[in-house]
Amino acid sequence: MQGFVQRERWQRLLKPIAAHCQTSPNAIQIEPIQHGTRQRENVCRLVIGTESYLLKQHDITAPAVEAGHTPLQTEATVLSTLHRSGCRVPKVVWKSDLLQGLLLEWCGEDTLDTLAQRHQSAHPPAVVQQVLKELCQMETSFLENAEFFKPYVFGFDNRATLERLLEQGKRTLGYLLTPVSGKVQNAWHALSVRLLDTPTTLGALDYNARNVVVANGKPTFIDFASIGWDWQERRLVQLLNSIGAFTEGANFVSLLDRELVHHYATWVATHRETLAPSDIAARVDAHHLLFYMSVVHRLLRAAARTETVDSQMLLHAWGDTRARFQRALTLIATADLSDDVNVNVIRTCVCNQFKRQ
Repeated sequence: MQGFVQRERWQRLLKPIAAHCQTSPNAIQIEPIQHGTRQRENVCRLVIGTESYLLKQHDITAPAVEAGHTPLQTEATVLSTLHRSGCRVPKVVWKSDLLQGLLLEWCGEDTLDTLAQRHQSAHPPAVVQQVLKELCQMETSFLENAEFFKPYVFGFDNRATLERLLEQGKRTLGYLLTPVSGKVQNAWHALSVRLLDTPTTLGALDYNARNVVVANGKPTFIDFASIGWDWQERRLVQLLNSIGAFTEGANFVSLLDRELVHHYATWVATHRETLAPSDIAARVDAHHLLFYMSVVHRLLRAAARTETVDSQMLLHAWGDTRARFQRALTLIATADLSDDVNVNVIRTCVCNQFKRQ
């Protein structure tokens, strides 16, 4: 029955795809794609002979930017441009604006998220280094094509988003550290000013470890339905922190370490900014701290408002909230990504509080 339902969903797309691939619709096999225990509804794997493809049908069909482009048009354009630039993104094989369908080159089944959960104590460093290298190459490609991409840029209010996260982080500190010392308050203020004063870069707006597919030790970036301006350090942190949602026994896994952050900071100091690598490393460290402050905030809110739909979804996706909370605190307290004074003041205070519990 499940296979029948799956085929019914994709039936309208099979005929034009079969014609494009010069085969029969009946010769196309449809296989579901899982994210943990949850089956993805808008993507599937097509097997045609010996070849596999990723088929995606966009749920949002209305224009998403002022120029009138739909997410499908944005994704197809961005993928094609990045692919021509040599970035590791899937090749567009076929698309239909009418049916909102996008057929892409198959780039593998494992994601960085699943690999991180599988190797929680020993992540594959070569893959992570490759992810960083490709992220930097994509930044260059986005910069070179910024004018061309302008009609596809989504009006994301990155500053308002970051201000909200920083305010949430400040309130979370008030919960973790009672009372919050003036030294910690000053450190949080300095950290906030540093992040808000940092220039943004053009890139994808959906960045997480599940949007990096890994095959044969090589990463491929997917999901470019929305692009816009945001902080690259925020992208780096979210790409290299595994959530493991809807995965039994999963927990947070950070793939960032001091060496990797140093490589990133050195690249930025060479190619984008004139700051010292230590200053750029401090930004990564601060975004990493803020990321897990946001995680703690979400866990606390979900535990306090279990009756809301958002809370129920989060609790279902993340599983054991106590284990999640403890892991987030551990990552806040023990991450060692830079020598920044302000980040380390906050980290030390959280670590000391954590030891007393």
